[in-house]
Amino acid sequence: MKNIITAVAFLILTSITLAVPAKQPTLAVLPFQISPVIRTETIGDLNISRTIVEKEFSNELINFLTKSRKFNMLSRTEIARVMDENMLTESDWADPGQANKMGRLLVADYLVTGTINRLEFQVIKQNIRITGETAPRIVATFKCQFQVIDTSTGKIMFADQTINRLKSIDVRREIPASERKDWTLADFKDMLFAKTATQVGNAILAGVYPVKIIEVKNGKVVFNRGEGAGIKVGDKYNVIHQGDALIDVDTGEALGTSEEEVGIVQVTAVEVKFSKGKILSGSDKIKYGDICRLQEEPQKEAQAAYPKVNPGW
Repeated sequence: MKNIITAVAFLILTSITLAVPAKQPTLAVLPFQISPVIRTETIGDLNISRTIVEKEFSNELINFLTKSRKFNMLSRTEIARVMDENMLTESDWADPGQANKMGRLLVADYLVTGTINRLEFQVIKQNIRITGETAPRIVATFKCQFQVIDTSTGKIMFADQTINRLKSIDVRREIPASERKDWTLADFKDMLFAKTATQVGNAILAGVYPVKIIEVKNGKVVFNRGEGAGIKVGDKYNVIHQGDALIDVDTGEALGTSEEEVGIVQVTAVEVKFSKGKILSGSDKIKYGDICRLQEEPQKEAQAAYPKVNPGW
């Protein structure tokens, strides 16, 4: 009888343990630092300071990563509180070798830091023959470098850079004319920041938590990424099957895993917490748990050399 009770207790404890979800890592996005070569000043109806640019972009990135549901995100308010309590400035966070200290203070598993090294608007006035009016054509460029740091070791887990260009024609495609007619340069800037934050956020997720397939059935798949986390209907992904771990023979450090491209899938529907897709190739090889990497569309159009508003922002 005693053995039966012990066995039952063990089963109950095991079921409770299995029911507890894995703890999500905590991630803090620190304000992206603007390169000293970029000047910020009043342009048109914009009056932008360096502090506003740094914090606005970081907030956009926090919002995106929060929607991914992969991390416990520290809010900008919480980060500011810790900084104030420890009498730290923005530059203190950017100093080399501070990752461990920052992680302890913020109680964060990972830190995202970055530098904005190009931020500019190029504007040219275009005459409209039919109406005789003059309309501006705008090309905005945002380039930044970023990295994800493991605060327990201080090592860089992932590093990359992105460059995003937003043109007037892009706005016309995405924003209805009824809404666009009242747009100012500030609205253009907000859209540029949001798009760049999505690019950076997707790169971070791909480096730490890539899109994965969680169901394969009858030529269709389900992805573990949902609404608001960068996945869109029509996106095509290369499906990668991961093999054995790759270990550095000298240091014993894990370098990743061997990879084999096994197929291509396309997103057909985006739900709140997951997305659906169809298999374009490799239906006999794609399996549960395979990772997906977004296919990048090649740039077909050369960038026109519009006159700059100023050397920087």
